[in-house]
Amino acid sequence: MGREARWASPADLDAVLDELAASGSLLAPVRRAGEVVFERVDGAAAICRDYVNTLAPPKDLLLPSPERLLGYRIADGRPELEPAGTAASPETVLFGVRSCDVAGFEYLDRFLSGEVFGRPDLADGPFRARREALTVLSVVCQQPGPTCMCVCCEGGPALEHGYDWQLTALGDGWLVEPGSDKGERLAGRFARRLSTALPEAIREQQERVQAVVAHFDRFSTRRVQTMAGSRMTSTGRLVPAFWERLGERCFECGGCAFVCPTCYCFNVADVSPPCAVEAQEPEERVTRAERFSPPAVPGGATTSPAEGVWERVRLRDCCQLPGFVRQAGGGYPRWTTGERCLTRFFHKLSWQFHERMGRLGCTGCGRCAIVCPGGIGIDVVSTEMTEALTGGAKPAGRHGAPSAGKA
Repeated sequence: MGREARWASPADLDAVLDELAASGSLLAPVRRAGEVVFERVDGAAAICRDYVNTLAPPKDLLLPSPERLLGYRIADGRPELEPAGTAASPETVLFGVRSCDVAGFEYLDRFLSGEVFGRPDLADGPFRARREALTVLSVVCQQPGPTCMCVCCEGGPALEHGYDWQLTALGDGWLVEPGSDKGERLAGRFARRLSTALPEAIREQQERVQAVVAHFDRFSTRRVQTMAGSRMTSTGRLVPAFWERLGERCFECGGCAFVCPTCYCFNVADVSPPCAVEAQEPEERVTRAERFSPPAVPGGATTSPAEGVWERVRLRDCCQLPGFVRQAGGGYPRWTTGERCLTRFFHKLSWQFHERMGRLGCTGCGRCAIVCPGGIGIDVVSTEMTEALTGGAKPAGRHGAPSAGKA
């Protein structure tokens, strides 16, 4: 662990959360209309504790969509740029996030900090400001869901780094593991609520984690076949027909990327902000569609901005959607859905991206298996890669679970 582990009773942890909430900085899981989401809470009593994971990952805290990048005005055919905003990102504490999503934060951070290129000068400024203002208090999973696959992908149930605190619920309290300097400072702030963890508590935590892994190995029917998937995608051993068949099952909805904690692709568009439309006199008002014609598909052509007030915004995008990576000259390297499926799974599983990013592009959260209407979550696809490598069984059906070979 590297840092001294602490111990907190349930009452002391709730007191810590209450104090953080009183400052307005605490985000935690709550249940809304049957779904668990992260929201700002006013105390520990509002927090939902009995859940496996949220359907949507908390990456929107770091990569909101849409996100305003800049504003400008066009008058008499001349653009005038508005001064960039200087508001600092508010300090936020995120409690209850699962290990798979913490691993996703690390993946995003490596790319958007410029670390992957050795170029900190290429860092995404808005992302970095939000990331530095975020304190992550993760909670170790002890009851994974039917689509959870973190054991295959170094995404849980517990982690060795990436968090500020890692908390594990034990029989009569919580083991608190600080994982950063920020986490140590937070532990110092609440020293009156924390005590040094006894060796028995640390041993119990390790036994609980091992029990989760053993249960997964024995009972789970879901696997991300990381070795076979990496081998097949990295060496190009999957014939085009494999990807064509896969593409036939893809609905091109983008759901897999939008719920994936490691996907960061985006598009940029110029739009007319609603406030600018409402600010006009009634006789001068025009509809949003008249002021801005969105592309028929992501990456498609748009009309040029006309006179008025405009914003340049960043929007979530996905390599599975038609039009992604469309080139300015009209070229388009990925016409078929199968080619776009190849792109997605190459980024997720290939050794080239593993070397570049320091880990797989999958943390095993299992969300793609939940939302994909075509039944081609990463577990199914990686298993079909294994079967293509070994000459095994035919591909699984639309909602068929893969075979239970060990990843």
